[in-house]
Amino acid sequence: MARKQRLDTRLASPVDDAARRLVSVDNYRPLPRCSRVYDIRVDLLEAIDRRQSRRKYVPTPLTERDAAVLTELIAALNDSDGVRMELVVDNGSAFDSLRRSYGMFTGVRNYVGLIADGVYSTPEKLGFDGELVNLTAVTLGLGTCIVGGSFSRSACPFDLKSSETVACVIVVGEVEPAPSTKEKLLRGAMHRRSKTLNQLSVTPPPWPDWFNAGLVAVQKAPSALNRQPVVFALSDGRASASIPATDDPLMFVDLGIAKRHFGLGAGDGTWDWGSGGVFTPGLVGL
Repeated sequence: MARKQRLDTRLASPVDDAARRLVSVDNYRPLPRCSRVYDIRVDLLEAIDRRQSRRKYVPTPLTERDAAVLTELIAALNDSDGVRMELVVDNGSAFDSLRRSYGMFTGVRNYVGLIADGVYSTPEKLGFDGELVNLTAVTLGLGTCIVGGSFSRSACPFDLKSSETVACVIVVGEVEPAPSTKEKLLRGAMHRRSKTLNQLSVTPPPWPDWFNAGLVAVQKAPSALNRQPVVFALSDGRASASIPATDDPLMFVDLGIAKRHFGLGAGDGTWDWGSGGVFTPGLVGL
């Protein structure tokens, strides 16, 4: 089956229709840990504002309801874009080694593996689709964190082909309402200052509203590298996103994450894959 070379961010796309169904109270019980918003894009924008990386988790498996929501969304994305993501429930062996996690994570029992093959399941696509899973987990009231290095890849329970590697993982799970003192200290030590909008764009303002809104959403994006390596440009009514020349797969994960956030903020449109890929706004963005 031919793989898409462009990714449609419109709410009418099959992936977003799947996401809309997943958060509908017609399919699942009301969610006690967060208010339900029937417009999935609004829900995800709220998740962008609410999300913060968490490192201390209640050491329990996901509820059947939460696991079902994430599993169905992951299956839809895997089928739609040819990526490979897998949900691990109640198995924290990849984080059990203090040497690997440097003591930064505690209580991890659940995570999503983002598995790259270099052909269809590329790091950029994994970042783009993985961030939708990440934000959806936030709408469920779960804590999350994208982890690029401080875990044991060999301890992940994935059956990998010779061409496949675990690009990174997204930790998900129950957390206390407020970060612990240790989490706050780690966040203060590790958190990078967000770039200004002018630093995120090589095109100086003034900008159309959709471009500005996209940049605002990118400001709040997580990063597998704990950086903001992606820069945007505006030309002839279209945006583009680029990263420095690199062979680091996590840089491409961050490119995908930033494109997801930009598309949600801008409201409608299509992205081309790759560094320098173009975003064409749709009707909402005009």
